[in-house]
Amino acid sequence: MFIRLSLFLACLFFLPQQVQAHKIHVFAWVSGDTVTVESNFSGNRPLIEGKVTVKDSQSGTILLQGTGDKKGIFTFTVPDKAREVASDLLILVSGSEGHQSEWLVPATEYLSEKSISTPKNSEGLNNAELRQMLEELLAQELAPIKRSLAESKQNKPGFRDIMGGIGYLLGLAGLAAWLKNRPKQSKTDAR
Repeated sequence: MFIRLSLFLACLFFLPQQVQAHKIHVFAWVSGDTVTVESNFSGNRPLIEGKVTVKDSQSGTILLQGTGDKKGIFTFTVPDKAREVASDLLILVSGSEGHQSEWLVPATEYLSEKSISTPKNSEGLNNAELRQMLEELLAQELAPIKRSLAESKQNKPGFRDIMGGIGYLLGLAGLAAWLKNRPKQSKTDAR
C-alpha cells in the first residue's frame, strides 16, 4: 500500500514538469516599424522553425505568416492593413505536435514607434528631431528589458509549486497541532 501511494505521489509531482517542458513561450516587441517575435521552450531552448501567424485580433483576418529561424526569432514589418485600422496584432506561434502559444501586440505599441532614420548631417538638427532620435534609440535599447519583464509575467506557479505550497502549509498546521496538544510536563517531571 505504501509503495503504491509513493508511486502515485511521485507521478503527481514529476508528470506536470514534463508537460511544462514542451510549452512554448512567446514574446514579441516593437522597435521602429519592426516587430520581433521570440519563441522558445522551457530552459530557453529555441523553437526552431516554428510557424508564426499574425492576425488582426478583432476580425481574425490573417495578415501574414512565416517561419522562425534556428534561434526561434521571426521579424516582420507591421502590415499596412493593421496600421490603417489601428488593430491589435495577435501573434500565434505553433510548433510540432500541436503545441501553440500566442502574444498580443497592442496597436498603441507599434503606432507610437517610428522607424529610425539617421540624418546625414547632424549639425542641422533641431530639438524635435533630436528628441525623436533619442526616443527611437531608447526604444531599441529597452527592447531586451521589455522582453525580460514579459518573461517574468509568464512565469506562473506550476502544479509542482502549488502542491509544494500546500504541503508546506499542511506541515505548519501539523506542527501547530502537535505543539498545542503535546503533553505538558510538570515541574517535578523535569527534574
